Amino acid sequence: MKAMTDPDQLSRQAAEKLFAAWERWDLDTVDSLIADNAVDERPQSGERFVGRTNVMGMYAEVPGPPRIRWRSIVGGPSAWVAEGIVDYGEGPVSIVGIVEVVDSKVTKARFYFADPFDPPAERARWSDAPSD
Repeated sequence: MKAMTDPDQLSRQAAEKLFAAWERWDLDTVDSLIADNAVDERPQSGERFVGRTNVMGMYAEVPGPPRIRWRSIVGGPSAWVAEGIVDYGEGPVSIVGIVEVVDSKVTKARFYFADPFDPPAERARWSDAPSD
């Protein structure tokens, strides 16, 4: 396994700091980690925010603050994926965030959201999920 180089470690620290800031809804820290030319996308809604000013303007308009809990953060050295749960006050929704980090700054972010749903009965025998 390859040892992390200093730039790799800095990238990991930036990603972890960013996802932790989103959990606290610490927009000052988020702002400090977004590159001036960053692009933030929401493929499901078709939204694309270009430039740090527009990205941070969008975050300032988010109702809440939302409650976010990341379950895992994996990746590196330049692409990081976090999966977790976000609640905007209407119940929990699964979230996956993918960020690209260059020189300790986020240059691209993409977020996917999924509402929970009941699994089909046909698959119950194959799942180890607890039954009600």
